[in-house]
Amino acid sequence: MNITLLTRTALLLALALLFTQVKLQWVSGPAVNALLIIATAANGLWSGVLLGALTPVLAFLGGFMPLVFVVPVIAAGNILFCVTFAWLHKRNGMAAVAAGATLKFLLLALSVNYLIQVPPPVAKALSLPQLFTALAGGALALLLLRYLPARD
Repeated sequence: MNITLLTRTALLLALALLFTQVKLQWVSGPAVNALLIIATAANGLWSGVLLGALTPVLAFLGGFMPLVFVVPVIAAGNILFCVTFAWLHKRNGMAAVAAGATLKFLLLALSVNYLIQVPPPVAKALSLPQLFTALAGGALALLLLRYLPARD
């Protein structure tokens, strides 16, 4: 395993956890989604998947996410976002973000509205706002990636 990629992934995870402490979804959501895309683009798919899977788990363990049964759904949405982006980004970065954000939104919205029982405010937070925060985070990531060194 490349120590540089592992270190960069750990730093991105630390930043993501820092942003999960912000209680405003319109701040933390785009920030974490941007880090997912940056991890995927700069370090590779495994880095984005690791970040996507660990952020909801660690947010729950840190007390920032109160419902344990939404953790796997959020992790799955994050992973889907990263996988879709990795698959499509060489053709068109913004289209890859849009496709990934849409799939993440659909997975989360369908899950909290039809598969698992959550309080209405949680269902609302894990529905349409997820599309907007993923799109905003993806756009931010694409902008930031222009100024980051190329992947090794």
